[in-house]
Amino acid sequence: MSILVVVLQGPSASGKSTIQSKLGLPRVVTWTSRLPREGEIDGVDYFFKTKEEMRRLYEQGQMIEMTEYHENFYGTPARQIKDIFDNSERRSIILDEVGAKKIKQFFNDKILIIGIKAERHECAHRLEIRGHSSSDINLRLESFEAEIDALSHCDLVLNNTDENRGKIDQIVRYLKEGLEKQHGSL
Repeated sequence: MSILVVVLQGPSASGKSTIQSKLGLPRVVTWTSRLPREGEIDGVDYFFKTKEEMRRLYEQGQMIEMTEYHENFYGTPARQIKDIFDNSERRSIILDEVGAKKIKQFFNDKILIIGIKAERHECAHRLEIRGHSSSDINLRLESFEAEIDALSHCDLVLNNTDENRGKIDQIVRYLKEGLEKQHGSL
């Protein structure tokens, strides 16, 4: 078995992007209908599309999955995933439960789904530090319990609390080393 895609899943501000960065795997750039945030670049952070474009791409089969999150669409380009498997490249992607299950359904043992969780108050504090308003924080965390419950199907769940930071860093280093060793044997 050779893992080609590491999927990270969890609530907002649980640490998915931080752990993704520490793993050092190139990201799968996904599509979104939301507007770019300050400093985000089309084709680097996301491919920014309108909702109509996203619907059309999905209907044309150019996405493996598409989901709506806080009135915006997010989708995984089928071509990028196909290229990963055709070229035996290793990548990482952040998805919700539906997207993670869909990719796992297609590629089963080539996918490692890592659930990332933290305490609700820690996620709220992290969002506050990032400058989110209290109404935005409440909106982003309204699905917190459901997103924590959805981690039950993950292959591995990391409890990314502030208290566990050192342990998480060590576990991520082990994962990175293991994936690098495995990649050498592809």
